[in-house]
Amino acid sequence: MKSVLLLFTLTLFVVAATFAADPNDPKEYREIIKKRCTICHNQERIESAIKEGRDMNQILTKMMSMGATLTDQEQKVLGTFWGEPMK
Repeated sequence: MKSVLLLFTLTLFVVAATFAADPNDPKEYREIIKKRCTICHNQERIESAIKEGRDMNQILTKMMSMGATLTDQEQKVLGTFWGEPMK
């Protein structure tokens, strides 16, 4: 019985994690920037890089090599909005 309950709980956890963040939600994008990127950079620097058309995937790779951490979901959300996050 305990194993069935544990399996059910784990299944709910996986389903909830799958639907936790909408990669098409600009609010989610802003929250990730606030939580992960503004630790070292201000919002203006990030917006400036986007407006200049800099390769944000290259910048992201560089930042992660320097110790920045992003979940797969956060990377997916950021990838959805590069170039259009202020809309």
